Amino acid sequence: MQLDELEKCIDLEVVKTEKRRLEIFIGILVIGLILLLTNMIFFPTTISDTFIDSRSIKLGVFTAAAFIVILLFSRWIVGKIANCERPLPIWYKYYSVISDSVVPFIWLYFIIKWEGNGIFLDSPLIFILVPIIIVSALYLNFWISFMNGALITAVYVLIIYWTFETYDTTSMLPSIVYYTKAIMFLIAGTCAGLVANELSKRLTVAIKTQEERDQIESLFSKQVSKEVVQALTETGGASFKIKASVLFLDIRDFTKRVQTLSPEEVNKFQNKFFGPIMDCIHDNEGMINQIMGDGLMASFASQDGDTPENAFKAARDILSRVSQMNKSDWSEEIKVGIGIHNGEIIAGNIGNNTRQQFSISGIPVITAARLEQLTKDYQCSWLVSSKFYNDIKHLAKNGISLGAVKLKGIDQEMEIIKLA
Repeated sequence: MQLDELEKCIDLEVVKTEKRRLEIFIGILVIGLILLLTNMIFFPTTISDTFIDSRSIKLGVFTAAAFIVILLFSRWIVGKIANCERPLPIWYKYYSVISDSVVPFIWLYFIIKWEGNGIFLDSPLIFILVPIIIVSALYLNFWISFMNGALITAVYVLIIYWTFETYDTTSMLPSIVYYTKAIMFLIAGTCAGLVANELSKRLTVAIKTQEERDQIESLFSKQVSKEVVQALTETGGASFKIKASVLFLDIRDFTKRVQTLSPEEVNKFQNKFFGPIMDCIHDNEGMINQIMGDGLMASFASQDGDTPENAFKAARDILSRVSQMNKSDWSEEIKVGIGIHNGEIIAGNIGNNTRQQFSISGIPVITAARLEQLTKDYQCSWLVSSKFYNDIKHLAKNGISLGAVKLKGIDQEMEIIKLA
């Protein structure tokens, strides 16, 4: 992924988080406004004991309502930006920071002025500034979060200074306590900025990792089953076990057929022959593991236990396509041999840092190869193991048992089945 594309992805994620941030704050303010109105209606005495000036509580209601309107307007702007799939403009970020930071202090200034008491510097409303600073990290920009903390600190310091210079504060804590609180807001903004930087880095890594994963899946999905792709990405290319059916195919008398042809003609013949064969395998969710010039190895892997059926259908389609090609494409008939066995195989990348190749191994691989070789001795096109046949005999009821046979490299004898 190019740098511009990566930045665009991150910007779009910021738009999504901004929508969520606004919705959360709107919800909090709506709940706060409802609680405030409830207290005014059902506990008027408590309200009158708290506020001397009747305008104060009305200002609280107006401020909360105004803040909700501002956030709803911001949510509308962000919705428009999201629909256009554009990043948040820089002006919006600064507008958001300023509005979120200044509105609570407008309420605080007038409350202290009308009540003539600096005790409201300890108002619970001040606590709303903390989540405002924290969630600014979602902009994934250090300077936005730092400016948020710095602006809140600056305005709070001015309010503190004005209060202690204007009103009697003997019943309050020393001014240094409030200035220290202001400094903590600045520290919180700095920390939020550092968190924003870290989130941006991790999001960048996550997007790159997902992009690489998507590229791997895109590359392998044309050759490998979904189950193998999933296992490869989960193990990072390390070896893993998986149930599979393994199919070997060989072209009879290949050397004799091509010995008089030029390299270009051999390549043309191979492409013409293997193209339809590979389609048969891919159409049945199989994977081409290896092409050997005169044959190929394919596997059908799945966690669902349906690989024998896929392998059977692929082999059946292959023989049908070979028959069609013999009638229309070749002057001399082509014969093939197919061997299939199923079981648990080992799959993964083999090699070093210079070169790696995906490969499969295990008894099913050796067995399928030996069965394919035996098709020459039994003069047939298709041999499978009894284990495989038992899994697909509902599809192929014309199997003929050739008895137990000792396969080269396999200790135990195995019953083999000839299919028509």
